[in-house]
Amino acid sequence: MRKKRFLMLCLVCLLFLSAGCKSNGEDSKTAKEVKVWDYFTGKQQELYHKLVDQYNRSQDRYQVVTEYIPFNEVKKQLSVGAAGNALPDAVFLDNVDNASFAAMGVLEDLTDRIEKWGQTGQFYDGPLSSARYEDKYYGIPFASNALALFYNKDLFRDGGVAEPPKTWAELRKAAQKLSKGHTKGFAMSAAKSEEGAFQFYPFLLSSGAGIDGLQSEKAVSSLRFLTDLVKDGSMDKDVLNATQDDLARQFAAGQLAMMINGSWNIERLKEAEQLDYGITFIPKDKEYASALGGENIAAVKGKNTDGAWDFITWLLDPKRLEALTAETGVFPPRRDIIEQSDHWKTDQNLKAFIPIMDIASARGPSKDWPKISEALQTALQEALSESKTPEDALGDAAQKISALR
Repeated sequence: MRKKRFLMLCLVCLLFLSAGCKSNGEDSKTAKEVKVWDYFTGKQQELYHKLVDQYNRSQDRYQVVTEYIPFNEVKKQLSVGAAGNALPDAVFLDNVDNASFAAMGVLEDLTDRIEKWGQTGQFYDGPLSSARYEDKYYGIPFASNALALFYNKDLFRDGGVAEPPKTWAELRKAAQKLSKGHTKGFAMSAAKSEEGAFQFYPFLLSSGAGIDGLQSEKAVSSLRFLTDLVKDGSMDKDVLNATQDDLARQFAAGQLAMMINGSWNIERLKEAEQLDYGITFIPKDKEYASALGGENIAAVKGKNTDGAWDFITWLLDPKRLEALTAETGVFPPRRDIIEQSDHWKTDQNLKAFIPIMDIASARGPSKDWPKISEALQTALQEALSESKTPEDALGDAAQKISALR
């Protein structure tokens, strides 16, 4: 009798354990997968993956699965994926592409969720505007950067230039004075790529013009100013093929007295021994201006929007976003993080970008930005190579952009 009771007890225990195992297995399957595309590399990828692991351990409703897509492939993969119904649930993308993919119907309208979230007031206007299309939100800013003037203090002292230029006239004068031998006074990227349009944009805005006024005298003056720097010998025509990374290398080697570049290259410049430099606003015509760079994160339309939104808001928590941005050379798009953190205030070079972030404008935002950018790139190349006058180059660009409307 005792033996039967023992066997019965063992059977009950086995059934209980079996049920428990089955229950645990079923629970683990209840977590819905959230696939997220990213293009992060190096330190940024390492920190991001740690946060993803932390998120997955913090709750059992969703399981984020990361998939790396090279930066230059993101736009193509989004377009191809949309046609083949092979898209992720969320995607990191260049903020300048947010509007175009929203217009294509690839991204989910997050307006109601974002308004209920109630944290948009903590974001800089420039980054936040890049996530809007036709007065609706189709993403949220994740990381930001902006353009500024970098200047070599040693070359300034040796050349007898006391202060960094504040106006276009001062910039031209200083660039002429500092151009000696193999050193040029000034450089910007004028490459036939998004970098060229990105770097030209602050000069266009500073003139008081915009994309819709390229044939105005204001707009023409911005391109004429840059063309005159080439004619003066203050800026080399090599800028037609120079990337922003190329400029950073030349600046670190003492071959440039001034350059337009972004906060992401501060880490690179730390590798240059005894380089004494400063960062300030890009010299102005009518007003100071800068162009916004960085990425947004968006939910893909018709996918697991609840899971994507849960992960997005978790990731954008100030403490998590501060840790990720502080160690990867970019700026958080949230003003509250920069105001409360010491990281960006103690480093003099990073600190210089804080007021610049306040004036940094998103390119566009426009669903047609890829074509607009191409028109600006072409105009910049034509004017600086002197194959066309600034008036003709921008006139042609204006016609191309007008045809898009």
